[in-house]
Amino acid sequence: MDFEARLFDTATRAVRLQHVQAADERAARALLSESGATVLALSVVRRTPRPVAGTGAGRQDLAVWCRELRALLQAGLSVVEALDALGAQAGSGSVHEALLARLREGKALSAAMHDVGGFPPLLVASVRASERTSDLPHALDAYLRFDDMVGGLRRKVVSAALYPALVVGLGALIAVFLLLVVIPRFAALYGESGAGVSAATRGLLAFSAAIASTPWLVPAALTMLALAVFWAATGGRPRRFAAWLLEAWPWLGGQVAHFERARLFEALALLVRGGYSLHEALGVCQTLAQSLAGQSRLAQARLRIEQGASASSAFSAAGLTEAVTERLIRAGERGGDFDKVLRAIAERHRVAFETFVERATRIVEPVLLLVVAVMVGSMVVMLYMPVFDIAASVR
Repeated sequence: MDFEARLFDTATRAVRLQHVQAADERAARALLSESGATVLALSVVRRTPRPVAGTGAGRQDLAVWCRELRALLQAGLSVVEALDALGAQAGSGSVHEALLARLREGKALSAAMHDVGGFPPLLVASVRASERTSDLPHALDAYLRFDDMVGGLRRKVVSAALYPALVVGLGALIAVFLLLVVIPRFAALYGESGAGVSAATRGLLAFSAAIASTPWLVPAALTMLALAVFWAATGGRPRRFAAWLLEAWPWLGGQVAHFERARLFEALALLVRGGYSLHEALGVCQTLAQSLAGQSRLAQARLRIEQGASASSAFSAAGLTEAVTERLIRAGERGGDFDKVLRAIAERHRVAFETFVERATRIVEPVLLLVVAVMVGSMVVMLYMPVFDIAASVR
């Protein structure tokens, strides 16, 4: 949720506006209070981002929009002409009409994007930085590099989770087929032959008979499972569950931190290269943090830089670096080209996260295959053991 806060800064004795993202109003006030400012007023800016183009637009559509806008600008069109062309392609009701209206009022493109909503704060900040140098295509290209990096990491996670999900789903379908179709026939066979069965086989046959006698049980169980998944995926429950999981498994939290820091340092590199000071860039990147703890760390680092601390000491005190990263930042402070150092740090975290995903996939996939094979194989073995006894008695 996005909030606009009216703050009184005790250091400068001035009132200023600041945007912040938080789960609710209490979390937003707590985050703002950590920066040392007094919250005078807090209001919700928007709860649901507006689509970028047409309907159903998402992050992928935003990347396509940036690429198309960059291509039109590189072809020689002005910003107004390029947006007009994109608006004609998207049709009426698109966000381009609102952008064009604000541009014709004399506003800058970054201000228009901020007023319209639906654009990530990092993209708005990158466009605002390009307005100082009149190089909007370069700003769009820098944002697309950031989006490609983050999207690549997310695609790796999704592809790594896809195969285990298919294995578990296929194993569940085979188990249901055995319980509803195969096992009842074996139960009838054993009842006619009077063969003795083990306790495990009797339990399996009884469970299958209970399911077969109540055909509504499977649809009801699937419906309850779907409702449970929907309930768990709404509200702030996924975030709270992820926070609990990372707290319970500190090692896993350390691996996920590589993903967050890859995003953070890549975004900082983009903004610093665009002309932002590190203090300003940290303010923008607070909206990128996916957890309240991450926002708190960024606010702490920004506050220390305000107080005159170096970037390396501020990041270290906020818990955003380790030994190697801290030395890289110190080297960047001495030698210049700070954006290149930040990009190198982001690349280091990206490689570490990709390595973790690949190793986890190599471990999880065979383990799941083994679990599904043991489950299905145990059911088959329990069914066929009495068959062997019947065959022995016939001989």
